[in-house]
Amino acid sequence: MLGIRYYVKQVLNTAFHAVDLTSVSLDALWFDVLFFRTNDGKSSMFPKSFDTISDDNLKATHIILSNLLYGKETKIPEFSKELLFDYLTITLPKLCEIVSPYNVWITDTERAEELVRSLFHKFDLLPEGETKEYFADRYRSIDSRERIRILDETKKAQKRAKEILRQMKLKEEEEAASKYNRE
Repeated sequence: MLGIRYYVKQVLNTAFHAVDLTSVSLDALWFDVLFFRTNDGKSSMFPKSFDTISDDNLKATHIILSNLLYGKETKIPEFSKELLFDYLTITLPKLCEIVSPYNVWITDTERAEELVRSLFHKFDLLPEGETKEYFADRYRSIDSRERIRILDETKKAQKRAKEILRQMKLKEEEEAASKYNRE
């Protein structure tokens, strides 16, 4: 494998000016990727067609990933068709809900890295020069899903803290009122 910067650059350099989202066949793109990158692609395609995808954000992200995985020069080792299908049907739609529109993947270096690392995480691949610990730490630090989870937890903690403060103030007022009534 090559270093992470190579793969991020591949994502950032996706040539969307040459793509017509309305007429592109995702099934054909993935057939080509599987044919060139795996032994599985020579016998069968995915169990579900991706040509039915109508969401341009998701469709474009498929194109970005197929471009990343297509060439042998990427030095990405052979991967399982099942893992790729799982990633494309489960992980990718969730990422596309968070990172939108699709041009963010190809204009923001950190989002491009997130896309690459999420795919490599699924395939259990390490870019050249990285340890598992570094890879996991860096992936967590840029993962949009993790960032949203942390923000949600922070909001919940702030809400709990406000509620505790409100209850403490209410108790103080009740005690002050009780003390006033006794005097």
